Amino acid sequence: MLVSLLLDYLVCAKLVRSTVQMRGRRLVFWLSIIKNLLLMVLSLAMVELFALPLPLGVMVYTTTSMGYVIDVYNGDEYFDGKLVDFLMVTTFFGKLPAGPVVQYSDLKKQWQQREIGMDTLKQGMRLYIGGFAKLVILAQGNLAVKQSIEQMENASGTVLSVWILIITTTFGLYYTLTGYCDMARGLGCFFGLRFPENFHYPFQSRTVSDFFNRFNITVTQFINRYVYVFLGGDSNGVLSTIVNTLLTTMLMGLWFGIRLNTLVWGIYFAAFILLERYFLMRFLEKMPPIVDRIYTFIVVMFSFTIFSGSSLRVTAYYIKSMFGLNHLPFANSAVSYILTTNYLLLLCSFFCATSLSSLVGKFVHNKLPRLADLLGTVVYLAVFAAAVSFCV
Repeated sequence: MLVSLLLDYLVCAKLVRSTVQMRGRRLVFWLSIIKNLLLMVLSLAMVELFALPLPLGVMVYTTTSMGYVIDVYNGDEYFDGKLVDFLMVTTFFGKLPAGPVVQYSDLKKQWQQREIGMDTLKQGMRLYIGGFAKLVILAQGNLAVKQSIEQMENASGTVLSVWILIITTTFGLYYTLTGYCDMARGLGCFFGLRFPENFHYPFQSRTVSDFFNRFNITVTQFINRYVYVFLGGDSNGVLSTIVNTLLTTMLMGLWFGIRLNTLVWGIYFAAFILLERYFLMRFLEKMPPIVDRIYTFIVVMFSFTIFSGSSLRVTAYYIKSMFGLNHLPFANSAVSYILTTNYLLLLCSFFCATSLSSLVGKFVHNKLPRLADLLGTVVYLAVFAAAVSFCV
């Protein structure tokens, strides 16, 4: 990590020197970009090929550093030569596990003007506790159910078990990512830093395009800024828009691993984004919001049949099984037991994936303003105690 970041720092120093010729400037810039891309690709490949753990924060600090190099090269960012500030901004420990990916200039400005007060600390504590609970209760709980289903599949797969497998995979990934990101935002508040929201209730999006604006937001913004816009976005005609959309959504898929399935996952979303852009939007705009949300939820949930499968053949098996085309029984005693012992977990997962919890909090605050803070503190302490109990 340190070697990669120091190289990017030296590249930035080289880029701002007035004595450097344009050809040499372009050369060191592209060498830095290639180095960063290779670092991410090789790290993800080692995970897939040798089942090694992904180096902590490699995707986050590499994208942050690479974005800074691009901005310095384009003249959009000032390089002040302060190595300590550069390393702090790119490697702040709170955001390393899963983001959010914060733009260098935004975080640096906050670091130089940070203020810490009781309100900031209170917000940080609530974010951290909420993220911790998402991670250890909802994420780990769903992944444990997923593992139980996978073990059962080897001997006695059913239609219901495949549905549960896809749902728990979806929620397992979602609550792992949003849990880590909320914890990072909470830690940031302790240092007077405001990290952007990385997930904003993506499962109640009204369109697939809207889903991408709510899911892994900072990564989507990074890819849009440095890839989609760089390639011309949607300003060069239909063919260019299709190619650029495909490329950006495939990169979004590859962010989660270098597998054929994650690549196809991105292509799947590109197909719906383009369909909405050129055909479906005129109909979706006339539909009630609930219809739009049901449509998007179904599309997103089915995308995880692709994401969950270890291969496209496994994905095909999942899809056929979900609709009873593999002649599997609907359920059996094993899957019924798993469902009856984990239905509260699944209900909580659905509830917390919507804005209902936020609406309840606002309702209580409006009706009982004097007791709202006290009730909120009690609720968060109870949630924290429950989360800790899951760790014991």
